[in-house]
Amino acid sequence: MEPLTVAFFGISGSGKGTQAELLEEYLKENDAAHGVVRPEMGNLLRAFMQSGTSLAQKTGEIVSSGGLVPSFMPIYLLTGMLNESFDGSQHLILDGTCRRPDQSRAADDMMRLWGRTNLHVLSLELTPASAKERLIARGRADDAKDEAIANRFAWYEEHVVPAMKTLEECGWAIHHIDGEPDVETIHTNILATLKLT
Repeated sequence: MEPLTVAFFGISGSGKGTQAELLEEYLKENDAAHGVVRPEMGNLLRAFMQSGTSLAQKTGEIVSSGGLVPSFMPIYLLTGMLNESFDGSQHLILDGTCRRPDQSRAADDMMRLWGRTNLHVLSLELTPASAKERLIARGRADDAKDEAIANRFAWYEEHVVPAMKTLEECGWAIHHIDGEPDVETIHTNILATLKLT
């Protein structure tokens, strides 16, 4: 099997993190010839903010005030992580990386550098009403506020959807996955879409 590069997209509450984790587990169990690298952008960002540098301090101030980190930051963190743990032979699962068009172009540049051609976008499609219901059910304080949820959805349409279109323009295959069913059904549909079953 040629190693996969998969970038997950979907509004807050669509289950991207869950599906990325299930795909990682499936690939580890069913393709021992390749490793799996799944950068977790939230963890990378948190670790970076504790590094004590001036840039880390500025980034922490932005995050604590609820702002958006500069667009170069996810690419900077991804580059560092891949430089240490990726040699081009593993499957690569991206979630939380390509959130603006310039980030998508940078990620595509990286993949071309490694000669990657099996490039996929999985967009989990969910209505805002369903997503809001799921976010509230998660019980996190920041998930329960109508204004916060509305802002997240608006930001997704303004920035993330164009980022996905940029990957399409770069030649990545775009797959729209119904995000409404249960977790296992969505996982099964993803495997079929990626021709893994």
